[in-house]
Order: sequence, then C-alpha cells, then structure tokens
Amino acid sequence: MIVVAGVAIAAWLGALRLIRPMVSVTSVVNRRVVQAFYATGTLQPVREYPVKSNNPGILTEVRVDKGDKVRLRQPLAVVREDAVEFRCEQAEAERDLKAALADEKNSPVLKEFDSRAAATDELLGIARREQERLSEAVKHKVASQSDLDKSLDRVRTVSSELESIRWQRKAKLLELRKDLEVAEAALKTARWNQERQTVACPVDNATVLDRPLSVGTRLAVNDPILTVADVRPEKLVMRAAVDEENKTQVFEGQTVRMTLFAFPDRTFQGRARKIYDRADPQRRTFEVDVEMLEKDPGYAPGMTGELAFIVREKDQALVIPSQAVQNGRVWVVRDGALVQPDVKLGVRSVERVEVESGLRDADLVLTSPIGKMAAGQRVRTSYVDPDAAAGQNKPASDELLPMFR
Repeated sequence: MIVVAGVAIAAWLGALRLIRPMVSVTSVVNRRVVQAFYATGTLQPVREYPVKSNNPGILTEVRVDKGDKVRLRQPLAVVREDAVEFRCEQAEAERDLKAALADEKNSPVLKEFDSRAAATDELLGIARREQERLSEAVKHKVASQSDLDKSLDRVRTVSSELESIRWQRKAKLLELRKDLEVAEAALKTARWNQERQTVACPVDNATVLDRPLSVGTRLAVNDPILTVADVRPEKLVMRAAVDEENKTQVFEGQTVRMTLFAFPDRTFQGRARKIYDRADPQRRTFEVDVEMLEKDPGYAPGMTGELAFIVREKDQALVIPSQAVQNGRVWVVRDGALVQPDVKLGVRSVERVEVESGLRDADLVLTSPIGKMAAGQRVRTSYVDPDAAAGQNKPASDELLPMFR
C-alpha cells in the first residue's frame, strides 16, 4: 500500500509539473556596453565643383572627358559667342583710336591747337611791334596817345587769346587721356570676357566626374558643362544621413564606427567632422560629414555603408535581451517561480538593455510574454542562449555594430 501511495504521489507531482506553463528564459550576462544610433552614408568628396558656362554661346571645344585628372586653372572647354568676339574687336579699335588722339606729338586734335597757337603767337608779335612803333611815334609827337592805347589793347587781347588756346590744349589733352583710360578699361573687360569663354578648372588635384556635354550644344549663362572634384581616397568623407530624432546626439569629434559594403569583413573608425544645420525637407535627415581615420587607397566616391555614432560606452555591465523588459518591468524565475525584482535599467538598444541594479549574474530572466501570469506563479523553463535571444530583436539593417559586446 505504501508503495502504491508513493507511486500515486509521484504521478500527481509529475502531472502537476506538466500543467505548469512553459516560459522561455535566458541568463543575465556581463558585457561591454556601447550606446549608439545608426545611420547610412556615402563616401563623397568634401565638395563637388560644377563647371558652368560663363556666357551664352556654342560649346565649340571640350578638352577633357570623364575620369580625366585635371589641375587648377587648366582649360576644360570653350563656349564661344560671336557678340563677345565683336565687342572685343570693337573695344580694341576704340582703344587704338583713343591712343592716337591722346598722342601728344602726333594727335590731330592737339595739332589743331598747336596751329592756332602758332598763328596767334605771330599775331601777338605783330601787335607788339605795332605797339613799339606807336610808342616811339608818340614820343616824337607823330602819333596820338589814343592810337597807342588801341595798340596796347590789341596786344593784351591777342596775348589772352594765345594763353586761352594753350589752356584749351592742356584741357583737351587731359580729356583725351581720360578717354584713353576708359577705352583701355573697356578693352580689358572685353578681353576678360573673351578669356572667360574658355572655362577653367576651379580646383587642384581634381577628377572629371561625369561626361561633358557634346560639342555644338548651345548654352545659356550658368548652364552646367561638367563636374569636377578632388576624389583622392584620403580626401573623401563619409556623408551620413542622420534622422532628426538623433540630431541632438551628434557632436563634432564624436567616434563613429562604420562598415562599407565594398569591404564586408572590415570595420572602420571615423570621427564626426562637420554637422550641417539644415535638414533635407523630404527625408527629414541631417547631413553629417565623418572623417575616415583609416586612409585606405581602395576608397572610391559613391561607396555606401552603415555607421554607428557612439553616444556612450562602458567596459562592463549586466545586460539582458530587450524583450525581457515588458511594460517597463523585468521578470525572473527563481526556484521555479516568477519573481518581479525592483530593477533599474540603463542604456537601451534594439537588442539588449543594460541593468544598473536589481539583478544578479545567475538570474534567469523571462523572455517570453508574461501574459496573465503573476508573481509567485510556478513555471517550467526553456533556456535560450543570451546571444540567440538578443538576436531575435535584431533588424536586418542593424548588422553594423552590436550595442553590447
């Protein structure tokens, strides 16, 4: 009878255990904590330089092609306009005319003044000789004082005319020189416009990024012809698109860890170099330039990757899978029963959550939904590896960098 009773009790206990709910649990682990947020980015030159037409006209020459290396002020293309050529020739002719007129020795305008001055000077000599003759005649009472006064007035009048002609010549010379300076300035401007028909490279150590327009294309002012940029690997930056909710967590000098799809087995280090203030109106993201600390010669513009902007790091911390936090609470299985300890949480990520206090290394935390169960409920457990449990929360796009290691 005793044996039968024992068997019955054992069967009853086994049945009781079987009807207990099954829950998934995993261990609290000690890991390095990294709080970060993710973004996507593209390797780009710091700045691209669109090369545009300086004047309307016909694209008559293209001296480079896509991929060519170019240097500062190297001629790239010619956009010719007939009006520019005409204005340059017209300005040159105007300058030559003004130069001839302002030539003090050979100017026909000045020679006219010189002729008038010479003729007036001869008249002045005649008037002075007449004055001297009448002066002698008055002394000998052969001529009247009235005749002498008239001759003196004639001398003063002719002398004044001569002086006026000389000053008029000086004024005309200043005017002609001014006209020459204006003509030279106009010619300088016309030649500058003529030179601007040849479009030059605005930056050194550049590469042509796209295929230029075809010869014969008619262009307006500022129409793009091609684009150049310095795309040397050591000059490229990773330009990231940071969501607006993460904008306040970005700062210059911030550590950034990256993976590039072109280098699947490597992780790169970077540093936030420049944060742009204006958001993209469509995507609602902010651009952030990240300097690549490793200058790999394999970098090329257009390579894409994923970035983790490091906000905070801890060398050691207790962490649990993020699904272990249910409605702000953490449940633990101790001695086969559910327990709800007073837990303080810290850094959170998609996969894991830091526990600052309230749990021990040996604790088994509940990862399956708590449902209608309550504290003290007896349960059966199914153990899940901590990494496998956290991996269930990992989205496909977040393969870049685990927040907790």
